[in-house]
This record gives sequence, C-alpha cells and structure tokens, in this order.
Amino acid sequence: MTLTTYNFLWGIIKYFLPNYLARRKKNGKEDGHRINERYGVSRKKRPDGTIVWLHGTSVGESVAALALANSMKKNGYGDNNNEFFLLTTNTLSAAKLIKDKIKKGLPAIHQYHPYDHPKFVAKFINYWKPDMAVFLESDFWPNLIYLTARSNVPTVLASSQMSQKSARFWTGLGYFLAKKIFSQVTQVLAVDPKQELLFKKLGAPHVRSLTSLKSIAEKPPVDENYIRNLKKYLIKKKVLLAASTHPGEEELMIKLADLLRKQAHDDILIIIAPRHIKRSTVIQNRIKAAGFDIKSRSKGEFPHRNDIFYLSDTMGEMGSLIEVADLVYVAGSMVPVGGHSPSEASQFGKPVIMGPHTEKCDAQIKDLVWSGGAVQIEKDPEMTNNFLNTTIELLSNKDRLEDMGKNSLIASGYAQQRADEASVYLLGLLHENKINDVA
Repeated sequence: MTLTTYNFLWGIIKYFLPNYLARRKKNGKEDGHRINERYGVSRKKRPDGTIVWLHGTSVGESVAALALANSMKKNGYGDNNNEFFLLTTNTLSAAKLIKDKIKKGLPAIHQYHPYDHPKFVAKFINYWKPDMAVFLESDFWPNLIYLTARSNVPTVLASSQMSQKSARFWTGLGYFLAKKIFSQVTQVLAVDPKQELLFKKLGAPHVRSLTSLKSIAEKPPVDENYIRNLKKYLIKKKVLLAASTHPGEEELMIKLADLLRKQAHDDILIIIAPRHIKRSTVIQNRIKAAGFDIKSRSKGEFPHRNDIFYLSDTMGEMGSLIEVADLVYVAGSMVPVGGHSPSEASQFGKPVIMGPHTEKCDAQIKDLVWSGGAVQIEKDPEMTNNFLNTTIELLSNKDRLEDMGKNSLIASGYAQQRADEASVYLLGLLHENKINDVA
C-alpha cells in the first residue's frame, strides 16, 4: 500500500462518515456537540504562544501523554502564560481524563483528533499551528504524521511500540506506506531495543530506545479511611490482588483457592478487581458455585478472617487495594488479552507476577523482571500450574516479597528518570526550533 492508495480509500470513506458519526453519537460514543472536530474544524480559539501537541487515541495512550506533559511541566514548560499543550484523543473516556486534568490546572486544550483524510488533517494543522507534535504509543495515522512533519513541525513518536499484529502489517502490506511516513519524523523514542530495530527497519532516520511513558503514569490516589477499615480484617493475612481481571482469570483464582484449601493455607486473601465492573454478579455467582463465599465492596461488606475471596467492584479504589496487597497479579496476562501496565504496582513498591501475554506492556514487565521486582510466567503446557505454585511460593516467603517490593520501587524510579530524559530532549528540540524560526 502507498500513501496515494491510502488517500484514495479515504476519498471513498469520507462519504460514509456522516452516517458513521451519527451512529456513534446515537450509541453514546461520540460528542454530538463536537462532531466538526472530526473534520479538522474547531470552535475553540487558538491561544497566542507556544503549543506542544500531544496525541494519544484512547485512555492508555492519554495516560502516557499526561505523564509526558507532567514531566515537561516539571522541567519548566508551562511556567510562562504563553505555553500550552494541545491534547488530542479519539474516545470519550480519554477526553474525560484529559478534561479532569485541565480542571486541575494543566495548561492544555483538548480536541478530538481529525479523521485521517488529508483535507481534514491539513485544516487541523493550519489552524492550530503546533510548535511540536508528539504521537504517543502505537497510534500511527499516516496523514496525521506525514502532513505534520511536512509542515516543518518537529514530529516525535514517543513511547513507541507495535504489537506483533501491527508489525506484520507495517512490514508487509503497509511497508511502502511506513517508509513514506516514518522517514519524515524527527525522532522515534521507542520503548525498548527490539522496537528500536523495528522502527529503523521501517525507515525512521533517528531512533533510540528509552522507556514506556505508562511507567510514570500518575500514582492513583488512596483512601486512608478505607485502608484502615480493610486492614482490620486482614490481621495475619497475606493479600494477593488480582488487578483488572478478564474472563478466564477468575477461574484461575478459583483454582488457586482450591489449592490453598488443599494445602491448608488459611492466611491468604485473594482480592479480585475486575477490569469491567459490570461482570461483578457473574464473578460472584461463579465463585459461590465453586463452594466459596465472597464479600462485595459495592455492598459495603468486608472480608471475614476465614474468607479466601473479596470482590472489589467499585470505581477509583485501585490505589487503596495496591497499598494493602502483598503481591499484585497484573491481569490480562494469563489470558490472551495483552496484559495491563504494572506501573501502578511498581509505584507503590509492590512485587508483581504476570503471565506470558504481555504484548501491550512488554517493555515495562521486562524492566521489572530484570530489576527483580516481578516474576513472569512463561508460556508452556504447565503455565497454569507454574502460576499457581509460584504465587503460593511467593506469598509464603516474606523476605523475598520484601526484596521484590524494593526492586519494584527502584525500577519505577529508573523509569521516571528516563521519562525526564525524554522531556528534556523534547524541550531542547522545541527551543532549537524556536531559534531556527527566529533566524
């Protein structure tokens, strides 16, 4: 596929966009008052001054964008009243996340990114005239990147990575398209050396491996009162937190509970925090069918001292749960979901265990494993048994958990240092571009 072919397809797609956007609005996936932003048109006035544009399509990428914005702010950007961030997203949930941070004082403007028709993108760029553009994670819209770079805007891909599926497309059918767009970018800051080699292969002239910016996401808040009340029921208990579980992983926790019961481990509590709270009733019924009682946070309940399970089915309490945990299983990794970021657990200095399916957070978990702050179960016929036995072994070894927790916190600090290095580089690039503009 070439850029010409890609744009030809967009020439067809644009005729279907009004109906598509209408359906998204009807289904609650689109802000009906801001549809024009999808066509590169904004109702907001561009402020006078410097604009650094950070783009991340959904919540995960927006977390990385906010982490970078916070690091740049810490290093001086935004101290002047004429310095702003332009944060673009695709989803309503990501937009809400951004708007909450703006309310708390982040000098930023939020926009939905335009769809990738060249005319829409050109309108967007000509209106906002960013002084720098940073595209986060794996959101590679060809025209968005290509036309930005061709407008003499320093264009950086940060915290950059591709899944195996995406890499197969870009190195196969999309190879010539990749060569066209990636050759134009100023710098690629890849998450690890493997990704660095991939971007070099795809034509990016300047690539270095640095870190995943998700590793320095804002530490989630804790509820001290909730922690204090919960700990009353955790005397002499070791706590395993199964964070952000998906279907199939609650069954894994049931197997773990069966093994704990057989081995007479009555000192371990498994807290299940599902990725999607709407599954809470299904989870409770499944656990009760297996012969276990389970208390629910949404009902105001706390675990009894002889309970093995506790269900956290309310929003906004992940920080508190991590705080009380002795070991965190970062879920989505023992089933083929791709894993979730272990950064929050690392920020709290907690040891981590994960399965082999970590495509979405490979760089982060590899850093943690290398530091000694995490254990990753390998993919093989015995991986379920290995997970169960390793989990029990870790929870039974206080000294090892303490050492892993210390190493986990150190790894989080190193990630912050590398992210600060990225922000210093970007600020230097911005300054250099400003000097060149004056000259």
